[in-house]
Amino acid sequence: MFITNNFDISASEVSCLYRHRWDIEVYLWVAVIAYLIIARIKANYKSPYSITEVATLIRISALEKVSLGELITKPRDSVNLNQSVKELSILNIYT
Repeated sequence: MFITNNFDISASEVSCLYRHRWDIEVYLWVAVIAYLIIARIKANYKSPYSITEVATLIRISALEKVSLGELITKPRDSVNLNQSVKELSILNIYT
């Protein structure tokens, strides 16, 4: 049973809206988890790159045979380090 204050739509439309709402929330949770995993990897390897840069390096190098530590700790000429990116430090409790 779903409760709504919109009496202009049918019960099946209400259930459809709820179903899509949960799909979006699952996607957001997956995005948050992925961000936290990448932030943790960055912190563990003490990478000089921002979290966004680490995510990009992992994404574009997914098929390369290179260790994760080497990938995100060795400075590369093609990547500008920390382009004045202000990121929240959410992992202070782990460092």
